[in-house]
Amino acid sequence: MIKGIDVSKHNGAIDWAKVDAAGIDFALIRAGYGNDISQKDLQFEANIKGALAHGLDVGVYWFSYAVSATDAQKEADVCRQVINPYKDKITYPVAYDYEYGSVDYYKKIKGATPTNALINQMTSAFLDSMKTDNWQTALYTNLDYAKNKFVPATLANYDIWLADYSGGPDIQCVIQQTGSTGAVPGITGKVDMDVSFKDYAALSVAETAVKIDTTGTFNMLPGEIYTIKTSCDKVPKLWAATDGVVKIMHCRRNGNNDFWHVFAVGKVGSGTGVFTAAPSEQGLKQLIINVVNKK
Repeated sequence: MIKGIDVSKHNGAIDWAKVDAAGIDFALIRAGYGNDISQKDLQFEANIKGALAHGLDVGVYWFSYAVSATDAQKEADVCRQVINPYKDKITYPVAYDYEYGSVDYYKKIKGATPTNALINQMTSAFLDSMKTDNWQTALYTNLDYAKNKFVPATLANYDIWLADYSGGPDIQCVIQQTGSTGAVPGITGKVDMDVSFKDYAALSVAETAVKIDTTGTFNMLPGEIYTIKTSCDKVPKLWAATDGVVKIMHCRRNGNNDFWHVFAVGKVGSGTGVFTAAPSEQGLKQLIINVVNKK
C-alpha cells in the first residue's frame, strides 16, 4: 500500500518538505468546486507546486455542485482549465467528488432530491469528459452512496476512491480514504489519510516509450553538471516540474539516444521531479533530483 493524503484550502498553508520527510508518497489535491473559475481552490497552486517540488506524486479532485449533466460538463471544463498547466506532472487520477453537500445544494436550488439516475448521469458527464483528454479518472464515494446512489455500471467504469474508515475496504476500490483525523508533520490540524493499492506513477513509467539511464532519487551539489541519457525511437521531451532547481539542456542525439545536460541551479534543500514524454504521451515522472550540500 502507498501512503497518501488529500488536502484543500481548509488545511491551510502546508510545509511540503515536512510532509515528504514524514513518508507521505502521494497527495490528492482539491482543484476547486462548482462551475466557475472563481471557485478554484485558493491553495491549489501552492499545494500542487509544493507537493511536486518535494517529489510527491499528485492527483486532483473536484467537488461537484452540479444540478444537471450539462452543469457537470461545465464543471469538467473549469477543472481542466485549472489543472491543464500540470497535465504533464499529474500521475494520480482526476477524481469527481459528489457527496452529501452536493445533494444538499441541489435540494436548495431545485427544492427536491436529485434522482439516482441524474446523479449517475452527472458523474459520467464529468469523468467521461476528463477521459477524452486522457486523464486517469476516479470517483470519490462512500459505502452509503456506493450502495444507494451509484449503479454498478458507474462504479465499474472508473477507479473508486472510497471513504471507508472501518479498516480494510468493504468494497473493491483502488484508493481508500482511511480516516479524517490524521496527524502529519507540516500540516496544522487534522488531515484526511489515504492509501493507494495501485502505483499509478510506476504504472505510468512502465508504459512510457522513453527509457532513461537515471531513475529514483538523485542528489546534486549546487553548480554540479550531470548528463542524462534517454532512449526512444523519436526525440522525446525531458523537463523539470519545478522551476529554479535544475536547468536542462538537450545536448545531442545519436541514433535513438538523446543526451541531456542537467545543471543544478537551485538552493540547497530544493528538489524537483524530472519528467519525460515521447510524442503523443503524457508526461511521466522518471526521477527526483535534490540539491544538497554534500553527497
